[in-house]
Amino acid sequence: MVKIAPSLMNMSLLQVEHDLHILDSIADLYHVDIIDGHYVPNMCLTPHFIAQIRPITTKPIEAHLYVDGINKEFLDSCIDAGAFLLTLPADGVGRSIHRFCEYIHKRGVKVGAFINPSDSVNVVSSYATELDSLLILSVDPGFTGQKFIEGTYDRIVEAKVLRAEAGAHYDIAIDGGCNAANYRLLIEAGCDVLNLGRGLFDNGDSLEDSARCTYEEIRAAACEASKSSVLNN
Repeated sequence: MVKIAPSLMNMSLLQVEHDLHILDSIADLYHVDIIDGHYVPNMCLTPHFIAQIRPITTKPIEAHLYVDGINKEFLDSCIDAGAFLLTLPADGVGRSIHRFCEYIHKRGVKVGAFINPSDSVNVVSSYATELDSLLILSVDPGFTGQKFIEGTYDRIVEAKVLRAEAGAHYDIAIDGGCNAANYRLLIEAGCDVLNLGRGLFDNGDSLEDSARCTYEEIRAAACEASKSSVLNN
């Protein structure tokens, strides 16, 4: 089944521990947006936030780095904080990506790359086999609550084709505008991980309701996608 990754930039920072205990019931991993105010004109979470929640949950934590000028020291700060996956901007680390992939893997964690809506999926083709995750942004980077870009479905298919042709093993993750209206189409296209923001957190009168409804919606969408796949084959 597709993995569920709540995007924690959408949670209330006044009751983090309480909310994580609720989200643990549906989450396969947590998605933490680290935004430096330079890559995009916004600021969000930090490696320190990961370090603070690491003792609270046993779920894996992804650090999604909307960061300019990434270096080994910054990667170390995320790994030391407890991230299990570092997702780097394909348009910002291209000249260093092989070195970064090798370094991150030697540190014992996974590495991903994210591509913006303006990027071609093929931008990662030369290092596809080194990636554990390919994250496709389905909105412009750095801001929650944007409208889902319909061309994302085709990009998922392109990522699947590239993965097969390159002999790569990365998960295909989607970030931005994911909700009950598109879960089935995303799963049918080949999405492995759903990063959920307002589609999760605004999906009920309480976080308990939102988590339960979201899980049930995704489970139903996965069943429908499975039936569709059987019928089409």
